[in-house]
Parts: sequence; C-alpha cells; structure tokens
Amino acid sequence: MSSLTTTLRTTASNLVLAAVAAAAVVTLCSLVACRPQPATLPATTTNNGRFELAVRVDPDDSTRITVVVTSNNDAFETLDTESVEGLITLNIKTRPTSERRTPVVGSLRRVSNRELHFSPSFPLLPGSELLVTFQPQAAPTLHGQPLECQHLVPATTPAQAPSIVEIYPTADVVPANHLKFYIVFSEPMQPGEIWNHFRLLDLDSNRSVPRPFRHTQLWSRDNRTLTLWFHPGRVKQGVNLNTELGAILVEGRSYRLGVSGDWPSARGTPLGKDVSREFTAGAPDHSKPDPADWNIQIPASGSKHPLTCQLHSTHDWALLHSDVAVETANGQPLPGTVTTSKHQSNWHFTPKMPWKIGRYRLAVGSVLEDLAGNNLQRPFEVDLTQEPNDNSKQTPTADTVYREFSVVGPKAASETTTLRKSETR
Repeated sequence: MSSLTTTLRTTASNLVLAAVAAAAVVTLCSLVACRPQPATLPATTTNNGRFELAVRVDPDDSTRITVVVTSNNDAFETLDTESVEGLITLNIKTRPTSERRTPVVGSLRRVSNRELHFSPSFPLLPGSELLVTFQPQAAPTLHGQPLECQHLVPATTPAQAPSIVEIYPTADVVPANHLKFYIVFSEPMQPGEIWNHFRLLDLDSNRSVPRPFRHTQLWSRDNRTLTLWFHPGRVKQGVNLNTELGAILVEGRSYRLGVSGDWPSARGTPLGKDVSREFTAGAPDHSKPDPADWNIQIPASGSKHPLTCQLHSTHDWALLHSDVAVETANGQPLPGTVTTSKHQSNWHFTPKMPWKIGRYRLAVGSVLEDLAGNNLQRPFEVDLTQEPNDNSKQTPTADTVYREFSVVGPKAASETTTLRKSETR
C-alpha cells in the first residue's frame, strides 16, 4: 500500500480567477427582483463623508463576501445598467510576491436607492488578498472621491486527518479460526468499495492471503466502527471455500492486517498513512464460553470501584459492551460504564452511583462470543456428520444467563454464587 500524498483541490473560484483577464462583469437588478445575500460581520469599512464602502463576510463561509456601498442620500435612484459599468470592482492579487491583480466576476444588486451590493459569483480562494474599489465618477449622476480598501480572505486551516483509534481484538495471539475484527475510527468514514483498502499478509511467506474477507459492510450507526469479517466459508472446515482456497489463518504463522492510508473519511480527508496490526495464529477454539467459569471481584459498598469479571480468554469486544450488564436482584438495569482490559479478557463495570449493600446479578446475553464466534448457546462450527449420543445432548441455553452476587459490607465479598441458566429476561 502506498503512502498518502495530499494535494490541494482546485476550487471553481481558482479556475475563474485564472481565466478572467477583463473587468468585473456586473449586472443591475431591481430591488424587487434581487435580494442581497446574507452577509454580516463587517471586515473592512471606509468612507468619504458621502459614501461608505464595506466588505462583509458570510458568517458561515469566510470565502463568500458581499461588498456594500451605502450613500447618505438617494444617490443610486437613477442608476441604470449602462451607468453602473465599473462602479464597483474587486481584484485579487495573483501571487503573494506580485502586484498584478485579476478581476473577480460578480453581480451588482441595488438593494435600495441608498445601498448597492456586489457579490462575487464564486467562493474566493482562501488566503487571497483583495483590492476593493468604489469609483463614483464612473457613473454620470454620482459625485465624490473614490473609496478603496483591502481585504484578506482567511487561509483555511488544514483539516486534521482521520485516524484509527483501535483495532480489536488487541491480543497478540488469536485462534486460527478467528472470525472478525472491529476497526474504530476517529470520525465517520466513507463506505462503498472499501475492500481495496485492506490487505492480509502472511509474514512467514511474505505473501498476501487471497480472498480473506467477507464483502459485507457492517458499520456502527455513526459510521465510525467497521466490523471486518474473515469469510466464514474460509474459516469453517470442509466447506467449499475452505476446501478450495484453504484456511485463512494457519496455526503458528504470523500475519499483518493492513489498512491503506488512502481511505477517505466521510468529509473526504484520507487517513494519510497506512495502519497495520500484527498477530500470530494460535490453536483453533471450538469451545463455548461459560460465564460460570468467570471470576468476579466484588467492590466494597459505599464505593464506586468497578466490578471486575476475569473471563480467562479474549471475548468479542463489541458484545462485551452490548450484551453484558449488571442488574439489581429484581432485574432493574444498573446505570454505569463498561470497559475492558487485558486484551478484552477482563470486563469492568463502574456504577454511576456508589454501590449499596444488597443483591445484584450479572446478566449475560447468550449471543456473547469469543474470537472464534462460539457463543453461549452453541459453537460456531458444528460437525453435522456425527449424531450426538444421549450423553452429549444438551438443553438449549436461555436468552440470558445470570451470575448472582452480593455487596455485603465495606470490604469486597468473595464471589460464591452459581449460574442460574433457567432464568430469562
């Protein structure tokens, strides 16, 4: 993947300013037919006692301005199309080191008998230096000294490039039947044909792994988190793609997941640099997670210390946030914040309010998965060719399973409760 080279986009105003070599084109509109563009925040003002010249900047876009000339009487009442030629001119310096200026195309509007507005036809180039001139002697019916002022269009602050905040899981070793990654961005990214922005490299052979990804885009609602799947047909043993192309990951080999710096955000700014994540494929995992095996560290009453669950292995980062919660004994959700640590093998819940003495329960959705897609109900990969014997038959897991615990005093109590699989929400 190539590194990013950022280039400035040529705006419509830049093209017009480069092409125009004649005086500004103006048209006279009647008061009824033309409305002044909204323009506030006077940037520059000058007057000669009879006329006032002002440059007003659009508060929402500093590249759009309106030149306003105001008279202290009805001086503009008799103006017609021919008499306004050259009355207001706007010229831009072509280069910082040059005094040469290029006329700006625009339109002249008579707002009233005492006010004229000149508006450029296109947004101005950020950083431009402008010379604004009102020449009353250009109209036979007007008298007075010329007015002139300069205006600087603010330079655009370069947009900060988006970034990848994290790639989950963060573990250095994942099972050989690992199923998906979560890529979290600092801002919304552009969806669409995104697959050319990814590459999976086998570091041992220094070759790209062919067709590793499932071309289905699963974005969070804010378009900041992408679920990047390995193709299940390459992960499951014995299915067509696995047989034809082989497994994506091979136990013991090292890999690099790469994301191209050319990928643009929703506002069009690329990441700017390639981002990669290296990991090693460990032994495949075909076992279901079991919350009954988790160790629960209970905080003291009166504190806001987190409840910590040691899961003993890395679990799905997103599902740890959406499908594990703390409830009161009667099933009321407890407000708080969920975080993970130790490569998503520890789960922490920090309550919004201090812990009170009483009974609580940990509610775990049966869809919670490990890295291989095994959830509480069933393993991701099932051998359908083998008939289960009576001893292997299991009762389906409920929608939600629970671990009960008690906060009993100022010191954290030891966790002695058991899993209650029969309870559901």
